[in-house]
Amino acid sequence: MALLEAQSLRKVYTTRFGGNQVQALTNVSFSVEQGEYVAIMGESGSGKTTLLNILAALDKPTGGQVLLGGKSLSGVKEKELAAFRRSNLGFVFQDFNLLDTFSIRDNIFLPLVLGGKAYGEMNQRLQPIAERLNIREILDKFPYEVSGGQKQRAAVARALITKPQLLLADEPTGALDSRATDSLLRIFNEINEDGQTILMVTHSTKAASHAGRVLFIKDGEVFHQIYRGNSTNEQLYQKISDTLTLLATGGERL
Repeated sequence: MALLEAQSLRKVYTTRFGGNQVQALTNVSFSVEQGEYVAIMGESGSGKTTLLNILAALDKPTGGQVLLGGKSLSGVKEKELAAFRRSNLGFVFQDFNLLDTFSIRDNIFLPLVLGGKAYGEMNQRLQPIAERLNIREILDKFPYEVSGGQKQRAAVARALITKPQLLLADEPTGALDSRATDSLLRIFNEINEDGQTILMVTHSTKAASHAGRVLFIKDGEVFHQIYRGNSTNEQLYQKISDTLTLLATGGERL
């Protein structure tokens, strides 16, 4: 069964001055199965971030709907949205979104604190995640005391500690060097193999080549998709590069 379904999503923005209408999403439909690892790619302005914000219930579509576990996000009351996101979705952002006045441990605990969990349970959940992500030795440090790669692993821990149905990642390797990028992508592959469903928006061909399926957005629509099948990361990388070249040169659908 599909964990996430985007059905005929449209998004129209009205500009503040002049009242012009901008169509960010035209007609986006796709689904993500339980346990899948899907990457979304497209040129700047193609609607990727708008799509992610709608899937994360941070923005509402002008038309169409999003279903998570068969439940329509539009049916979740406004006052219940924050709790719904905390319980069902994990977020990993390009710029980490860690609070500098909180230790790494307290940053990771934050969604559980907001959810009213007891300290004992929070600590119990943290230990295996900290071990897996190799961040045990930095839990008492502050974000400004650790590297970018360590910050991003802490952000992944914060996303996973709520046991989300879906992990949403927005350009997760964008601020990382190549070594930290390799480490993060390896972690994503491991947690996906353990059953975690991942949806990642990325500009990085390298990052996308680790996914099981890649969707390409162009002019607010799904233009094309590639399935990994038996392809290696290198072979998938080449297929993605070819498709991006086609997108950039205005080619027809493959």
